[in-house]
Amino acid sequence: MSFYVASAVLGSRTPLEWTINAVGLVVFLALYFRAFWERGGRLLAYAFAIVALGVATIPFNPGANSFFIYGAAFLGDAARPSVAFRWLLLIVAILGVEAWVLDLHPYAWVPGVVFSLLVGGTNIHFGEVRRKDEALRAARESAQHMAAVAERERIARDLHDLLGHTLSVIVIKSELASKLADRDPAGKLRYLPANA
Repeated sequence: MSFYVASAVLGSRTPLEWTINAVGLVVFLALYFRAFWERGGRLLAYAFAIVALGVATIPFNPGANSFFIYGAAFLGDAARPSVAFRWLLLIVAILGVEAWVLDLHPYAWVPGVVFSLLVGGTNIHFGEVRRKDEALRAARESAQHMAAVAERERIARDLHDLLGHTLSVIVIKSELASKLADRDPAGKLRYLPANA
């Protein structure tokens, strides 16, 4: 943005130009900081709002080519690479057409084209890397969750088997005690060991 501000300070001659450059900067900052909270289609809308701001202000300030660069920078989180590259080419085409129609000085459009392609392409690549990292992280968390569920189920089965065995032993001992009690009503069973 230093090029935009420097061009505004050095190139503004009339109150209208000062106003356009000041309003352009304020609107850009609002769009730019709001765009960080968005993803997908809404982020794409903010990216193209910044590009539209560049279209509106570049006739008054050649440093407005930076708006095209910022618009291109948001494409990495706005869409998948195949779609994002198409949007990137559209941004560069918009700048190229405007430069041709308005016969802009190369200083006004060449940096915008070159850096939009570089920054936009790089951010599209790293946006896809972030998406793949998030997918791997989600898969890892899912695998850990499934492992925890499987371990809980294994412990439950072991506990069920142990409890079932213990209850079976209690039932058998109870039946044995009942049969022995019928044979020895006088109570001689008190001499039986406790773990028998």
